[in-house]
Amino acid sequence: MNRSDSVAMEINDILVKQNDLLNAILTEQRLIRETVTNRDWERLDVSIQRIQGLSEQFTKLEAYRSQLVCNFTGNETLDVYQIAHMFSLDLRQAVLENFRLMRQKLAVSKIENDALSDYIRVTKDFLQGVFNNAVPQARNTVYSKKGRLVNAMPESVVLDRMM
Repeated sequence: MNRSDSVAMEINDILVKQNDLLNAILTEQRLIRETVTNRDWERLDVSIQRIQGLSEQFTKLEAYRSQLVCNFTGNETLDVYQIAHMFSLDLRQAVLENFRLMRQKLAVSKIENDALSDYIRVTKDFLQGVFNNAVPQARNTVYSKKGRLVNAMPESVVLDRMM
């Protein structure tokens, strides 16, 4: 086995581990969306901590993979597609397939994040409207640096919730 094949196998192993981590992250992201819509804040906190741990592991693997590619090629700007031609055909196909899967899962993760972000934004805007109507603030109009109207937040609000 030559050096390029051993590097290809190691890169492929890293990509497989990253794909497994992304599967776990996607599962947690779906769980986070459910916990937010169901308002289960304790489960939300647990899921966020899990995602942070998984993300740290993913980042470490990505840094190791980048370092491995840099050591192999001597060029840190090359990506997997550019170095794949240095591998044997079987290993090249495996590496590129796992890399494609990883990129696909990252895109799905971004979509999940965007959906959650939109939900939170809409909810925040709704609550801001309720606060503006229910608890109006007697302050001057404030504008942001970009010239947009900034809504005054209530100084303090106490809500009594009946069960």
